[in-house]
Amino acid sequence: MKRLLLFAATALLCLSLQARKALVVIAHGSPSNNWNKEVLALEGRLDRLAIPGISYKRVALMEFAQPNIASVIRDCEKQQIDTVFALPLFISPSGHAEDDIPNLLGLKFDPAVHRELAAEGAEFVHTQIRIVVGPTLIGSGVIEKALSERVKALSFNPGEEAVVLLAHGDPDRIGFWNSLLDRCSEVLKTQGFDYVDCQLVGMGQNFAKDVKPLLARASKAKGKTIVQGIYLVSGVGSMAKMSGMGGAGNPNIIYGNAGILPESADDVMAWIEKATEEWLAAK
Repeated sequence: MKRLLLFAATALLCLSLQARKALVVIAHGSPSNNWNKEVLALEGRLDRLAIPGISYKRVALMEFAQPNIASVIRDCEKQQIDTVFALPLFISPSGHAEDDIPNLLGLKFDPAVHRELAAEGAEFVHTQIRIVVGPTLIGSGVIEKALSERVKALSFNPGEEAVVLLAHGDPDRIGFWNSLLDRCSEVLKTQGFDYVDCQLVGMGQNFAKDVKPLLARASKAKGKTIVQGIYLVSGVGSMAKMSGMGGAGNPNIIYGNAGILPESADDVMAWIEKATEEWLAAK
């Protein structure tokens, strides 16, 4: 009997040692090659990142570009991976992070979401690999630090400047965004900015419609206004230009042209490493 138990314990230990786990960082993806380039550049950093217990590391894009999620999971199968830790590289919980990605991965089935993804030509994952989805960036502290650094770099005199923070998020999960925007505002106020306004705004033509009233209010309060976006890659300067707002004609409005990446890539990588290690430790 003792020999049988010893054999079973040894077999379980061997299986544990042979288990292969992968880290897959999933971002939204964009029609813009420049946007995708900044996100996919994280894969080179992942290659150099040694996380004990992780055998394979990749970056996948949810839509618009390759490598998509399904192709990366197929690569995991070729690598004989048995468990994938899928980490959504999204600023806050959203329909993409909590509905689209789980439906694509086969972890969730919502008929309406499934139909919408299928209509967009999405490729669904069919695999025997165990997949666990991790958290978004919202609780990492990365966003607050990045926003503080971006605004500080644009500022000349905080006491005489208004700050307008813009984001594009899921209105159905506005509570998460309100919490994040409040934290960002508090950080900026500790740096001497006593006027901080925040809002979720639309994209395209809706951007100008939503942003102009914010700028009008800010201009009444302060001589200069710093406009910074809470976006993974995109800067609000290019968004304003595409919306016909420009900014060069008004020296009192300073648009931030940087997102979270690539400037805060080190902080994002530190979050990826920590989140993965916490998942491994919880097993």
